[in-house]
Amino acid sequence: MSLAAFPLQMIRGEEPEPALDRLKKLSLAELLEVKVATVYGASKHEQKTTEAPSSVSIVTQDDIKKHGHRTLADILNSLRGFYVTYDRGYSYMGVRGFNRPGDFGGRVLLMVDGHRLNDAGADTAPSGTDFPLDVDLIDRVEVIRGPGSSLYGNNAFFAVVNVITRRGRDFDGAELSGSYGSFDTWTGRASYGQRFTNGLEFLVSGTLYDSLGQDRLSFPEFVAENLDGSWARQVFASISYKDFSLQGGFSRRQKDWPTAAYYTIPNSQAPRLFTRDERAYADLTFQRECGDEWLVAARGYCDHFQFDGYYPYDYDADPLTTPTVNRDLGISTSAGLDVSVNKTLWDSHQLTAGGEWRHDFELGGGNWDVDPPATYAALSRSADNLGLYAQDEWRIRKNLIVNAGVRYDHYSGFGCTVNPRAAVIYSPWEPSSFKFLYGQAFRAPNVYELYYESLGTRANPGLQPETIRSYELVWEQRFGPHWRTSVSAFWNDVDGLINQDVDPGADLVSPDDDRLFFNNVGSAVARGIELEVEGKLPGRWRGLASYTFADTQDGTSRQRLNNSPQHLAKLNLSVPLWREKIFASLELQAMSRRETVTGNTSAPYAIANFTLFSRELVKGLELSASLYNLLDQRYTHPVSVDFGYIGPISGNPVVLDTVRQDGRSFRVKLTYRF
Repeated sequence: MSLAAFPLQMIRGEEPEPALDRLKKLSLAELLEVKVATVYGASKHEQKTTEAPSSVSIVTQDDIKKHGHRTLADILNSLRGFYVTYDRGYSYMGVRGFNRPGDFGGRVLLMVDGHRLNDAGADTAPSGTDFPLDVDLIDRVEVIRGPGSSLYGNNAFFAVVNVITRRGRDFDGAELSGSYGSFDTWTGRASYGQRFTNGLEFLVSGTLYDSLGQDRLSFPEFVAENLDGSWARQVFASISYKDFSLQGGFSRRQKDWPTAAYYTIPNSQAPRLFTRDERAYADLTFQRECGDEWLVAARGYCDHFQFDGYYPYDYDADPLTTPTVNRDLGISTSAGLDVSVNKTLWDSHQLTAGGEWRHDFELGGGNWDVDPPATYAALSRSADNLGLYAQDEWRIRKNLIVNAGVRYDHYSGFGCTVNPRAAVIYSPWEPSSFKFLYGQAFRAPNVYELYYESLGTRANPGLQPETIRSYELVWEQRFGPHWRTSVSAFWNDVDGLINQDVDPGADLVSPDDDRLFFNNVGSAVARGIELEVEGKLPGRWRGLASYTFADTQDGTSRQRLNNSPQHLAKLNLSVPLWREKIFASLELQAMSRRETVTGNTSAPYAIANFTLFSRELVKGLELSASLYNLLDQRYTHPVSVDFGYIGPISGNPVVLDTVRQDGRSFRVKLTYRF
């Protein structure tokens, strides 16, 4: 397990008291108190969220269980400012009005225990069933808004999401879990974890997932029948002893696409349009506390990602001929080393410094027809990245903190970039915290954008990184022990956006030699406010409500960005029905309309989810029953320009700019620990 992502008391091996035993000892006043959470990922050391140089949200394992969250996308959808777009193939994270159709989530850095999950080839950040970790293995999720490149480098553009896993001691034996739900969806998990008296601790877990999906999905001019299925397999293991920890995971997931994207054959049953993802990683960490409050950490890691897409085409437009399967392949294999030191000086300075080196052994792939064979693109590259960073957290007074950091990155593909961050955190009185935040970040052009060439595209090795300058003011206030509020105002300036452009070729009149290429031609501005209220009421009700207003504009046209809701509203309520063993939880999510790539709009919507959850009615047993989209709301999500096909009735091109989402569905789940 990657101990770099855990507070010092965990590193020292202190045994946590079981949650139910702690609850039994709490008074009513303590149960109703809203605690000040802690976060690690904001500064690479443990600190209160009110003292972190960013606006932070924490989702705990308890929250995940009570609200019936099935995926990381479900978790993020419950948080202020976040929204996830699903195109029936993948889920894509959006933050504060920014989630461009066709992106792969590369402007959010996603980590598991501090290990980067964004792949080196296309920056993809998995959040749906392609996320390689079972949510049952999550201890908590840290969401750190704002630029984070001053510590983490690439992809920490709008936010950093750090998923922290459970440990062997959290299981103390075996745990079996199974669930069944709508669309003939089932999951099964077996886990075993233990911590021994000599300090050795381990966890091993495996998960199976299978779903038939919707049996009928209607699109213009065709109906997709039984083309929404998916399956996934996941294995996760961690072991730690004294100063060393080792963690690894493997996942494979396949998803049928019902949408006939990329102008494939609508409702093609054999062959089908499907994609397959494979991820594997290993992470070895050494961490030791030395004399005079020195904390030294070193992390060595390796990653592998492979994407396979299989696309059925009818090149002859003849239904009697055998379709041609086109295969699209993307591969990335990387290894790296991250070394850091943390030191407290003069009781007022918390210094963090380090360096990271990564070598991408293989960044490649290709596109070809399987039979008859025809190759359209082939790519094989390698790359190196070196990063150096430093940060000082200076506590000038007990109620005044200045945090400043900077990181230098050098990429073999485009050169260097420097990204600073600064924060002033002032607490004029104990229940209040004011944060004045500034940061810069970047997203490096990936290998596909830099070097991919085919019949209709060309490379552009001169691409430069996308950049952002962010300004934010945060006011966090506690009203007594039971209420907490947060108000944020943000302004994001984005430059050098990488968009597809057209190279007219030698013949400026004829389009025959036109070729697409990626270019730094875009810019955008996003400004807005976020409000959040959390409270615990008599009767042990717990509530969390949030609202986000985001005004986004294209830097050239001044038009609102695609897939950018101006209004987001969230409400999470949970109440114990009987003692601390049965809970009822309600989740409401509302979103305003969004512009699509064709100039249309997707309708605003509001959905409700409801979960009943019980624990320890029988020793070691947990039960839950959930209803999602309780009121069976019909709604859609905007998708990219890739969702086009030839209409089987009209014979004309059809551009699909929105995709229907699931109606009312259910899940029942059982977990038993022994």
